[in-house]
Amino acid sequence: MRRNPWVVVGGVVVVLLLVAALGYFSGIGPLSRLNTARTIDPPAKLGGLDRITDSQIRSQLQLDQTREELSRLNDGKQATVEAYGSVDGKRLFVVIAVRGSVDVDKTIKDSGVTPDKVKTVGKSICVEATATLQAQCYRSSNKLTVIAQAGNEGVTVDEVGPISDEAFNAMK
Repeated sequence: MRRNPWVVVGGVVVVLLLVAALGYFSGIGPLSRLNTARTIDPPAKLGGLDRITDSQIRSQLQLDQTREELSRLNDGKQATVEAYGSVDGKRLFVVIAVRGSVDVDKTIKDSGVTPDKVKTVGKSICVEATATLQAQCYRSSNKLTVIAQAGNEGVTVDEVGPISDEAFNAMK
């Protein structure tokens, strides 16, 4: 039985489109570069806290400078650095998001944190506060990595983990 050449060509085109879509949406393959160039839209609120938009406070916290440096260090991948809460309040969280995957286990190991300080909260991998580091949580996929860090002392990973998960879900 002989097949119509247009059916064969059409079948090949469909397969190529499926492979391209898989690469784009899963963050792997040659189209993953398109994913890393997509903007990251931070939510207006996280954990019931407003995003800090005041330019003086953002400058004081060096949010925009940090974002530009992160993007430069990550080969131009889209990044955002945001703060939620209040600088003079009880709750302040800094959230960093970068398009693409980050090796969270290596990052934690390189920070010198001992394994007993690492904990899973929700779908995030968290590091309890140490003498030199505030509590922070990581959530990563092939398409997006989010790091949420407490901006105040005395905040536990049980409080930071939900912020990391909510930010990840809102920014993907």
